[in-house]
This record gives sequence, C-alpha cells and structure tokens, in this order.
Amino acid sequence: MMFLLAILFGFTTPSHAADMSVVDVRRNITLSETDTIYKDFYINAGPGSGLKKNLVVTAVRKINIRDASGANAVGEILVPVGQLKIIAIYDRVAVAREFTLLSRDELPMLEQIGIMTGDRIDLGGSFIDNSKPKAKKKVAEAEMPPATEVVVTAVTTVTTPALTAQNPVVSANPTQVVPAVNTAPAALALTPPQTAERLDNSVVSDNTTRNE
Repeated sequence: MMFLLAILFGFTTPSHAADMSVVDVRRNITLSETDTIYKDFYINAGPGSGLKKNLVVTAVRKINIRDASGANAVGEILVPVGQLKIIAIYDRVAVAREFTLLSRDELPMLEQIGIMTGDRIDLGGSFIDNSKPKAKKKVAEAEMPPATEVVVTAVTTVTTPALTAQNPVVSANPTQVVPAVNTAPAALALTPPQTAERLDNSVVSDNTTRNE
C-alpha cells in the first residue's frame, strides 16, 4: 500500500509543477500622480515547485484550434506570451512581475496581448537575473500621451508705401494718420484778444470824439 502511495506521489508531484499558472493579477491603487505603478502576477506554486527569487520564467497561453465551422477541434497549441521574474516565494504562492513581452514577429498572434490570468508557467529556458528592477512608469507618465514638438515659423510681411496707400489693410504695422493742424498767421497769433473792458473804452472814446 505504501509502495502504491509512493508511486502515486511520484507521479503527481511533477504534474503539479507542470500545471503552474497565473491565478491572479493585481495592480496597486495610486493616490497621486507621482506614485509608481506596480503589477503583480500570482502563481500557484510554492518552494517545492522549482521557482526561486530572481528566476525568469516564460508564460505560455493554451489556444484551442478549431476548423472554420467551429464544430470540430483540430488541436491545441501553447503560445509564448512573455517572461515573468519571480520576486517572492511563499508556502503555496509565488509572486512575479513582468520582465518582458515577446514580439509577435515570429510567434503566433494573440487576441489579447499581455500576460493574464490562466496563462501557464514554463520553466524551459528559465534563467536567473540579478539586475536591479527597471524604473517603473509613474501615473502621469502612463496616462498622458507623449508630447509632440510643434515648430512655429515666423512670417515677416514687407509692404511698400504705394501698396500701403492703395490698400491700408495689407500693412503689417499700420500707422494712424494725424490731420494737419491749421495754424494762424504769426501776426494774428501775436495779437492778444480784446477783452470786454477794452471794447467799452473804445466805444466811449468814439462817442466823445463825435460830440466834440
């Protein structure tokens, strides 16, 4: 009986290790635009799964292939999606973060890009990466589109006096025409105006002369 249990245990352990997959994806809630965005991938694996800190593994996605009618299943394929870097190991859970997404140039396309819940973990080609984590995008950098450079060209308009006279609107810097002030002759300008008292005196002297 113990022998049978040992055989069963020996067959089940590798199967559990082979069935490691992403069971949950969580993102931190940012409170300001300067907070850093983190995205954690939770894997159903513990210390006995072969995972360890700084190990980079590949996430693959199982895709069922059917014929054009959709009634007959042709088969299934495992398509690599991206790589995850393990950052922590717990009793039955390992936590990883995105290391890189694989290009679709030489791999089958995916309907949903990015590592997601249900993707399996493949230890083939895994390696240890002890480099420091790359700087993550902040909230303001992730949500705002990149600024585009705007080139402004200044245009200078040169107008001739003849064109300005014909069409004053064309002038770039129109000047206000001030009408000429009519100036009085020098003699009139120097003669002081007569007051009411002087007019009365001239009238009285004129009457006295006529009476005499």
